[in-house]
Amino acid sequence: MSLDFKISIVEGNEWLDKLARFRFEVWSANNMIDPSLFPEQKCLEDVDQTAIQIVIELKDELVASTRFASYPDIYSTHHGDYYKNAGIRLEGAVGIPEHTVVRPDMTRRGLHSLIIDEVVRQAIIVGARFTISECTPAAADLLRKRGRQSLGMAPYDPRFPNI
Repeated sequence: MSLDFKISIVEGNEWLDKLARFRFEVWSANNMIDPSLFPEQKCLEDVDQTAIQIVIELKDELVASTRFASYPDIYSTHHGDYYKNAGIRLEGAVGIPEHTVVRPDMTRRGLHSLIIDEVVRQAIIVGARFTISECTPAAADLLRKRGRQSLGMAPYDPRFPNI
C-alpha cells in the first residue's frame, strides 16, 4: 500500500503553535525530554520565527516536521561559541535543520529521508555551503549513510537528557 505524503513549507503563528505542541508530544512519547522543562507542553523558540518550517502530512494530519534556519557563518549560529571552542571551522553560509520529529506510528516509512531531501533543497535555495544537524543517534546514522560527515556530539542540553 502506497501512502501519499505531502511535504510543504508552512508559516504563521497558528502553524508555529501546532508545531511546538507536536514536538512536545513526539518527544514525550519517545521519552526524549524532561517534560518539567516544557511547562506549556510545547517547544517554541525564538529561531522558529525566522526559520523555514517543513512539514509532512498524510490525509491532512501532521506526521513529521523540522525547522531549517540559515546563518551567514557557523559562529553566528546559536552554538557558535561551542563550535569555535571545539575548533570547528567552516567558511561560508550554514544551514541548521533541527527539531526533526516523526510521529511514533509513522516511523520506518521514509519520512526522515523526505525531510533530508527537502532540507538539502532549502539549503541550496538559501545558498548554504554547509548544513549542521544536531540529531538523535539514529538520525545521525541515516545522515552518515547518505555520505555526511560527523563533527561529533553536540553540546549537552538539559531539556533532552535522553539524547
